[in-house]
Amino acid sequence: MCLDQVLVNLLTNAAKYGAGRPVHVRVEEVGGFARLTVRDEGIGITPEALPRLFGRFERAVSDRQYGGLGLGLYISRQLVEAMGGRVCVDSRLGEGATFTVELPLQPAPAADELAPVTVS
Repeated sequence: MCLDQVLVNLLTNAAKYGAGRPVHVRVEEVGGFARLTVRDEGIGITPEALPRLFGRFERAVSDRQYGGLGLGLYISRQLVEAMGGRVCVDSRLGEGATFTVELPLQPAPAADELAPVTVS
């Protein structure tokens, strides 16, 4: 459920600020990490707003124009970090934004490593 919420938050923001342009989603494995990238071609984010973007109740644009509480990215960062990962953003004003989530890959335990299940 945690990763679902992160994906919903990133896609919702991309659609909201994407100015009706395409949203690009990519998932790949990079050096032992799963990398999820969500990129929009929208309004972008000012350099001044980038450092505070993942803060609680922080917004890069006016809430009157776009709505929202400024919690989505904050919650996303908390969830990603709780899973041992990181999230970052790259953006230029007027050129859209790219959000990248990296999570460590953990191999599934081998069958002989699973604890036996007893049924009473």
